Order: sequence, then structure tokens, then C-alpha cells
Amino acid sequence: MRKIFFPVSARFWTVMDTVQLEYDGQRAVFNASAGIYTPAEYSFHCERVSSVRKPLLVNASENATRWSLTFNEFQIQSFSVTGELFSYASDCAGFFSAGIWMGLVTSLLMLLILTYGLHMIMQLRTMDRFDDPKGPGISVPQSE
Repeated sequence: MRKIFFPVSARFWTVMDTVQLEYDGQRAVFNASAGIYTPAEYSFHCERVSSVRKPLLVNASENATRWSLTFNEFQIQSFSVTGELFSYASDCAGFFSAGIWMGLVTSLLMLLILTYGLHMIMQLRTMDRFDDPKGPGISVPQSE
């Protein structure tokens, strides 16, 4: 893990580059280039970090193709550690889920259809005269 200053956010961020596992004299390296980053004073939390199933937050390098890596309820903090508890966690979950996106797109589409319909209704004009100007005029007989 390393600490990088990003001028856009004007703060230091913790970025995880690789995860190395050593077992029985063998070393497996996983590249964590898919977005394990958090502000340096926070911890990073993710429900599932895996090299097998979605979301793929770690990718196996050449020497780790026989290995798979999966962490459930993964949380890590490398800087600004005080005491035995993690600080506030920056979560890996997206802000919008697929259901929220479908609802927003559908609502936008319905709003556009409603707006178009109202625009068309407001453009309707009635004729000034209801008779044929080339033909005889309308006569309404009156009976008393």
C-alpha cells in the first residue's frame, strides 16, 4: 500500500497496489489495480474482494494463475491507525445500483413522453370559422 497526494481532492489517499501471499515457499502476487483506494485517514471496507467472481478487485499475475483469492467482509487500514478499532470506512459499493438506474432511466423516459404530449396538446389551434369560405354560408333557421 502507498500514500499518494491527489491535488483535485487536496488530500492524501491510500492506494493498494498488490497483495502477496506466501505459502509453502511459493509466492503468489495479485494486482489490485481495480480500485482499492480510500482517503488516508479512513479504512477501506468491501463485502467481497475476489480474483474469481465479480467484482474483480484483484487480478492474478502470471505467477498466481493457479491461485484464487477471496476475502469476505474485507477491511483494511494502513495509515492514521489509533487504538484497536478501524476508523470510518470508505465502502466499495457503488452509489447507484442497477435497480436505481433502471428506475431513473424509466422515469426520465416517461417524463419526456409526458412533456412531448403536453407540447403537442398546447400546439393545437381551433379554426376561426367553422364553415367553408368558398361555399354558402351557414344559415340557422329560427322558429318561433
